[in-house]
Amino acid sequence: MKEQKKAKRSQKKGAKEILRLGEKALAYRKDLLSSDQVGKLEFSINELRNALKQKLVLIDELEEKAERLDQELKESGGLYYHKKGWVENIEMLMVAAIVVIGIRSFFLQPFIIPTNSMYPSFYGMQPNLYKDSEDVPNFVERGVDKILLGASHYRLKLESTGSLYLVLQNGGSFRPAQATFPDGRFFIIPNRVKEYVFEVAGKEHILQVPAEFDFDTLIAQKFAGIENLRDLPLIVSQDQGFTGNRLKLSDTIYKTGDIAIAFDILLGDALFVDRMTYNFVKPKAGDPAVFRTASIDKFNRELGTPVRSFIGEDKYYIKRLVGEPGDRLQMIVPDSIFTNGTDVRKGTPGVLHRNNHPITGKTAFDENRKRTEMLATDPNAENPLKYPGYRAEGLLTNREILNVPQKEDPGNPTGLNAYFAMGDNSTDSLDGRAWGFVPENEIIGRAFVVYYPFTKRWGFSN
Repeated sequence: MKEQKKAKRSQKKGAKEILRLGEKALAYRKDLLSSDQVGKLEFSINELRNALKQKLVLIDELEEKAERLDQELKESGGLYYHKKGWVENIEMLMVAAIVVIGIRSFFLQPFIIPTNSMYPSFYGMQPNLYKDSEDVPNFVERGVDKILLGASHYRLKLESTGSLYLVLQNGGSFRPAQATFPDGRFFIIPNRVKEYVFEVAGKEHILQVPAEFDFDTLIAQKFAGIENLRDLPLIVSQDQGFTGNRLKLSDTIYKTGDIAIAFDILLGDALFVDRMTYNFVKPKAGDPAVFRTASIDKFNRELGTPVRSFIGEDKYYIKRLVGEPGDRLQMIVPDSIFTNGTDVRKGTPGVLHRNNHPITGKTAFDENRKRTEMLATDPNAENPLKYPGYRAEGLLTNREILNVPQKEDPGNPTGLNAYFAMGDNSTDSLDGRAWGFVPENEIIGRAFVVYYPFTKRWGFSN
């Protein structure tokens, strides 16, 4: 007499999976099957279910009933069987996509900071310039930097010998362009870039960089040790084989094969935006908030805000909220700023006041105030934390009082509360000073945690 063996756990698990698929196929296809097919499926399902309920599940009996249901499913299961089919895989991907979309819509939304308007609290694209004495990274080193820092490598390798010039494009330093394969986003999607044209001995050399990247300053620093590209000598004469205005970058005579400039662009901070909290509490001054710009222009037109410029596009911005509904804001420039030789080409430094007191409560507030006070006493003082001090411009010119609208105000036709937002890097931030107030309904959340790149800024946001 043949010995009856007990079914193993893995065999029970396989039988349960066939049972699950049988129940699923029957539920979805019952109205499409004949009564005979329905009867066979129901019988096989019940037989396998009863076998699995036994205290002692024998392997021969379990295999027999599982194979019978498997055969019925092959004949009547349609697209719901076999479990390794493409339908199961598509269903899995759809469920995963729904989960991801749900998390992004209601809990955490990823956001990458492209510009340096919030520097040094958050980094946008940052350059890493290689000096002439340094070796540019090899392929392996670039791969490591790409993984850890999100660094993309750029270099200008010359194909002729002579002096290096930057060709001006319609009066500007670059021309807008689109990067396509393989330099497009994800190697597929074309993305906007700035295209710079360099000239050596009549031969053009083209270098493309991301549209948000400040390449002008990097060129000026590399070749002249200055901040402003426009301070370089302008060449307006027309040489043989070349027409157009250009800037002379260096007196150095470069040779064919030389690398005139090599640098990395480090990815801006990638962070998660907390979309949940503002469903329960109001945004607060000091929050690094992410908001959409879709209705900001219309909102300020309805308020009659005397803006300096309009945004004109629907994008996501990150700025720090400095004013809540009903607040009174004022920028006060120390008198000595005007007499002590402070360089005001990037705006006049001031101390931001909220409700008649210097704004405080965040590192960015305190450090920007300290920097302005420092500039008022010593314009050449060092600035180790890199906060530049707030600038008195636009809606916050020196001592101009700005009241942040609230929905109860008689002169507010929008019925919405407003907030005022500024960048921590006031010298390089197009913010509320230029385009006005942010309506409450456009604020989607606050910066929660920086998850990439793996630098000292990794972790919870301030």
